[in-house]
Amino acid sequence: MDFNSGLVIGRVRGVAIRVHWSWVVIFTLIAWSLADTVYPDYEKDWTQNQYWAAGVVSSVLFFASVLIHELSHTFVALHYGMQVPSITLFVFGGVSQMAGEMRSPRQEFFIAIVGPLSSWVLSILFGLLWLVTRDQGVAVVFGYLALINFALGFFNLLPGFPLDGGRVFRSIVWGRVHDLTKATRIASTVGQAIAWMMIVGGIVWVFFLGIGGLWYVLIGLFLKNASEQAYAQVLLERALKDVVAADVMRPPPVPVPEAWSLQQLAEDRILGDAERAFLVESIGRVSGLITISDLTHVPRARWAETTVREAMVAATEVHTVRPDTSILEAMRLMQEHDVNQLPVLDDGRLVGLLTRGDVLKRLELSALVGDTTDRGQQPRRI
Repeated sequence: MDFNSGLVIGRVRGVAIRVHWSWVVIFTLIAWSLADTVYPDYEKDWTQNQYWAAGVVSSVLFFASVLIHELSHTFVALHYGMQVPSITLFVFGGVSQMAGEMRSPRQEFFIAIVGPLSSWVLSILFGLLWLVTRDQGVAVVFGYLALINFALGFFNLLPGFPLDGGRVFRSIVWGRVHDLTKATRIASTVGQAIAWMMIVGGIVWVFFLGIGGLWYVLIGLFLKNASEQAYAQVLLERALKDVVAADVMRPPPVPVPEAWSLQQLAEDRILGDAERAFLVESIGRVSGLITISDLTHVPRARWAETTVREAMVAATEVHTVRPDTSILEAMRLMQEHDVNQLPVLDDGRLVGLLTRGDVLKRLELSALVGDTTDRGQQPRRI
């Protein structure tokens, strides 16, 4: 699942808050189940509109609780100097995208533990609101939110990496073995074991208790996949931690003039050089960047009359990296800004071009080689 996709609905301390399309599905299901099944069992005299209003409000407040849970991770991570490009709400809740590795077991412990603690604080607050309003109809909403936040905190503390509890578990193991890769492998193994228990338990539930067990199967499958990917990510980050843009970049292609037509660019350079991106120059200075993607935004019938200058991305809007920028950081920039290439500048001087294809090729080679120092394992594809 691509957590960099989705609609940005706001920013908090520079962190983008995204809503993935799958969130709409679970938001609707929660509102519908509360309005159609749960609340009618407690409030017999409500109208259909009241049931639906309570269901929608409850779903909104539940996901606000999930957002607060993720923001608590984010604020502690920012306190430790980590970068957090975005938070994404999706079908299984929320996820904070953090750039870079944890620097110490202590740092990971506090970043992870604050999430469940925030959910339990919310559970207590909603519980107090339930006590205050227990003789009113709205109490059922507060009661639901108190229970669901308590359950959210408890579920996230399961030692299934990469859940919060799994990260707490990894931080403890890391503190004992003093090896992040080994600690991640152990935490990932435990996480996959918990995922399999959820999958098997969900299947048994479906056969004996009803279709509700399918949800546990889906969560188990998601957790299993996330655990495997998290371990693979750590292996790659370890293998590539010393690789920088200068090691992967290609020489910059000869710039194209601003005055060229898109037709001339396509015929003389794209087809001739088999490149996908070109720097644009004006009076001996780089003025922008143009890619095949930029061409596709212009109807082919207008290529002959449209200049490169009209279709390019201006130099002031082009994201760049330095020769000593980690390629992991470069890849994060590409994903965050949805670009396929980054010019490499050294003191303002263009020295190369880093493309997504070159980075992925290096990532693939590192994955094929693998981390053979860990348990003496054989190289494998990740």
